[in-house]
Amino acid sequence: MKSYHSLRNVALFSFSVLIGMSAANAHTTNLDASVLNNCDALTSFAKNADHNDAQISSAQTKGYVDARVACQVQHQDQHLQSEKYFVKKYNSEK
Repeated sequence: MKSYHSLRNVALFSFSVLIGMSAANAHTTNLDASVLNNCDALTSFAKNADHNDAQISSAQTKGYVDARVACQVQHQDQHLQSEKYFVKKYNSEK
């Protein structure tokens, strides 16, 4: 009877490890062009980096860094354009 309980515990442990690995892989996002060319998708990828880290090659890491820099530049440009619009619109009314 004792060996049955041991076997059952090992089986339950193995099953829970398998479920845990499946759940962790469910959060995995492939780092492909559709992610690299979309700042929102890139941000989601970064939020799940702990799950995705093991799947990133050095070439993909370089692509990721380049894409993050491009998103940051785009974001700053949007702010600059907004500020220019604001100054142009409200400065001309003085």
